[in-house]
Amino acid sequence: ADIIAYLFETYGPGAVPRSLSLRNSAIANSLGLIGRMGAGSRALPSALPPSPLDLWGYEASPYVVLVKETLCELEIPYVQHSAPRGSAKRQEVFARKGHFQVPYLEDPNTGAELFESSAIIDYLKTVYAK
Repeated sequence: ADIIAYLFETYGPGAVPRSLSLRNSAIANSLGLIGRMGAGSRALPSALPPSPLDLWGYEASPYVVLVKETLCELEIPYVQHSAPRGSAKRQEVFARKGHFQVPYLEDPNTGAELFESSAIIDYLKTVYAK
C-alpha cells in the first residue's frame, strides 16, 4: 500500500482514492486465492536452476497466471517479458517462433521452449520439483 501512496503523491493527483486503498488491503488481495485454493501461496521442494527462466505473457491471461503460480510454488527465478496487446514485445515471440501465443517459456538451462500452460507446468514439475 505504501508504494501506491508514493506513486499517487509523486506522479498523480496526491491522495490515493478510497476505492483503490480498499482494493489493496491484505484481506482483499487474499480473496483472489479462494477460487484457486491458495495456488501459488505455498512453497514446494525444488531444484534451483543455474539461470533464470524467461516467461512471455501478460497479466490478464489466466493461462499465464497458472504458470506463474507454479514458478512461485517451486521458487524458480524467472524474467517476465510483459507482452500485452499492442506491445512490441509480441514481435519478439513472433520473430522467434513464427506466431504469438502466451504463455511462452524458454529455459536457458535445458534449451526447452514451450507454449501451453499445461505443458509448461508439467515441464517445470518434471525438471525442477523434488
